[in-house]
Amino acid sequence: MIGSKLIDSSIWLEFLANSSYQDLIESNEVLFVSSVSIFEIRKKLLKEKIDKEIILKSINFIKARSHFVIPISTQIAEKAAEISMEFKLHTADAFIYTTALLNDCLLITADNDFRGLNSVQVLEKP
Repeated sequence: MIGSKLIDSSIWLEFLANSSYQDLIESNEVLFVSSVSIFEIRKKLLKEKIDKEIILKSINFIKARSHFVIPISTQIAEKAAEISMEFKLHTADAFIYTTALLNDCLLITADNDFRGLNSVQVLEKP
């Protein structure tokens, strides 16, 4: 998976809401997503009271566009605890960042909480 990109929830949500980051999402690059991002995206859409059919289509699109949805393993969980403490990341962010690191992916995000971390590219919000 070296050279692959793990797309953070913030990028997916901007894409779904505003078609932002279209060049990235519609590229031929191999993209991955964390199962934690699927949780975050679904929760946000439910909170915004988006129609359940639209939520289903959105999640299915993300899963279809992603080469693989990376689940949380025990290894990811244990390392995420350390990373959360070391970099003062919220739980979900620590899981996503650790998932990228342990799978040799570059984390692509619009979330400034990741700024300055290795193997992260923070894109400017449109």
